[in-house]
Amino acid sequence: MFGKSPRPAAPSNDAVITDTAPCQKSVRLRVAQDTIAPIRAAVLAEFQRQAALPGFRKGKAPVELIERQHAQAIQEETLHRATKEAFERAAKAHQLKPVGPFEVSKADFSESGGLTLEATVEVEPSFALAHYKGIALTEEPAHVGAEDIEAGLKQLQESMAQLVPGKEGEQKVRQLPAIDDELAKDLGFPDLAKLREHLEAKLREQKRSARSKALETALCDELLKRHAFEVPSRLVSHQTQRLTRDFQVRLLLSGMKEEQVKIEADKFAEQLRTNAERYVKLSFILERIAEQESIAVTQDELVGRLWQLSQQWKKDPAEVRKIFDAEGLWPSVFSAVRQEKTVAWLLSAAAIERAEPAPAAQPTPVQS
Repeated sequence: MFGKSPRPAAPSNDAVITDTAPCQKSVRLRVAQDTIAPIRAAVLAEFQRQAALPGFRKGKAPVELIERQHAQAIQEETLHRATKEAFERAAKAHQLKPVGPFEVSKADFSESGGLTLEATVEVEPSFALAHYKGIALTEEPAHVGAEDIEAGLKQLQESMAQLVPGKEGEQKVRQLPAIDDELAKDLGFPDLAKLREHLEAKLREQKRSARSKALETALCDELLKRHAFEVPSRLVSHQTQRLTRDFQVRLLLSGMKEEQVKIEADKFAEQLRTNAERYVKLSFILERIAEQESIAVTQDELVGRLWQLSQQWKKDPAEVRKIFDAEGLWPSVFSAVRQEKTVAWLLSAAAIERAEPAPAAQPTPVQS
């Protein structure tokens, strides 16, 4: 990528920043030779310390010999570091917030003119926070009625059905057990009353969980509605790929054949991309609110998430920690915990109206 520039560039470290697309910047800059010189000196010193040349002890070979033997490697590492540092300085000086790497499109070097660089980079979107406290939400009741319990018993009855011999010469028939104490005992309960109690508690917990999820979804929908801005396209693409992989894995685990999985993934491609864009946009909104409200994540909370994931994955926590360290996943874990805390904070600050449970259906009177 690096080539000799036919014309020397002016020795300047100033960067020129222009908008090339929503959340994308073009960066053009020059790195003066006097800025590159100390970087090269540091690289050369490192090469000298590590070099093992015939006739010399490690680290004792003359600098001139090191320069001749490793000229290309020293040059490449020097320009690599100079490029990295130049873009980091430009991002800081111009208050850019990159969300991905600088994609270098031009890198020309000359001894007299220094290094000329051009690159594009995706950055965080710029938007003003809309009002986010006291969002009006409606909470549905977690009421469990007699009809819910009866439906649950019916499902249990269906799950315990057996095939029994039919009449002579006929195929086996499916026989449902009676909903009674015997069914309850087969399911591990002393009697039908205890089974009903267990089923009611389980259904109530399911409805509470669904209610909480519905509240979170309504809150996020409202946040998205109040904030209109573009998001970095590469982030959306990466998130789309992740959601697509998850979708395909779930279908494969369900027993679907690979060729059918591909067809299904293509069918839902647009929806997966929409979901990815929603996720990326919501992440930016929640991070901004977390900064505004100084919502922090403690070390204990990160350790708690580590244990939670260890149990979920059925792995030793020390092994999961090694994976996080090796793959650099801690920032993602931190961000996920912080966003969850931010949603919880927003719900605590929301204006939630509790809906009344619907009246139970009355039996239809029999006409005489």
